[in-house]
Amino acid sequence: MDEIHTTGVLFAGALQEQLRGSEEFWLWLTYLGDPGTIFLLYFPLAYSLHHRLGVTVLWLGLICEWLNLVLKWFLFGERPFWWVHESGFPDGHKLRQFPSTCETGPGSPSGHCMITGAALWPVVMFLTNLSQRGIRRYIPLHLYILLMSGIAVSRLLILAHFPHQVLAGILSGVLLGYTLKRSVPHDRSFLFHMLISVFLLLGALLIYWGMNAFGIDLSWSIHLATKWCSKSEWIHPETRPFSSVTRSAGNALGLGFALCCPLYQKLHRKTPGWRDRVISLLFAVLFVKVQQSLPLPVSPPVLYYTLNFLRHALCPLTVIILAPYLVRGLDSVRTHKRD
Repeated sequence: MDEIHTTGVLFAGALQEQLRGSEEFWLWLTYLGDPGTIFLLYFPLAYSLHHRLGVTVLWLGLICEWLNLVLKWFLFGERPFWWVHESGFPDGHKLRQFPSTCETGPGSPSGHCMITGAALWPVVMFLTNLSQRGIRRYIPLHLYILLMSGIAVSRLLILAHFPHQVLAGILSGVLLGYTLKRSVPHDRSFLFHMLISVFLLLGALLIYWGMNAFGIDLSWSIHLATKWCSKSEWIHPETRPFSSVTRSAGNALGLGFALCCPLYQKLHRKTPGWRDRVISLLFAVLFVKVQQSLPLPVSPPVLYYTLNFLRHALCPLTVIILAPYLVRGLDSVRTHKRD
């Protein structure tokens, strides 16, 4: 494993040398691969294309985010670049550190590649099925490969992962996307979604406490990030492991509220036109962006995680209920003026 890590460091150093001057572009690709972007952008966009597709993207995103965290915990011996800092770079290599390097939930497989890869796979299949013939049928797949390749390179460039970690992320993401898209709970009760939310929270806590009882420190990445990060302000609480747990659990509960809300059937009796879809998408992205940008108190941790859970529970309600409701209200006002 040491040889694999050493090769990864040398490869990252070569990438930084060859791609010098284009760092902003690769940081942008890392943002596109961030699991948080699924809830902020990909879910509202997919929902505007097709309601069931949007629900599928959200469900795969929250389930795979939880699975990714658990996999990283069980593969706790798979160190990220923080481990190399402690061991020393080979041959005196000096690598540039980026803000995204200071994540406190790194490891294998890469969450950016696994979670985003899984969530976007149904979108690829949906767009592919729209074009039954010709070369256009393969355009979505080619774009998917380009995007995931770019995200993988960006994660290597900013020293967030080793090559084998991003490869494991891409492969597991495609596998999970293909497998889980057939088991999305489109027509399940609110109780089902509430139990899933509780399972995600309690399941993560039980695994965490259980492994700590055996002397396994699952907070090692937080300690190393605090020790080796060049700037303390680069360490954001939303990158901590339990931030992703509360994000996934909150979205699961919010999805149940939205799909079981009495307004849901009323708002979705007929397929909206493209004009209404675009307006609803803009409303949804704007409101979700505002929700996510609201600062939360970092301490005490229980308060932070509770508020993080609640604001992510609002995300599905905003996209599925609030935005379409506002669009319908605007249509009613416009129709009234005409009369």
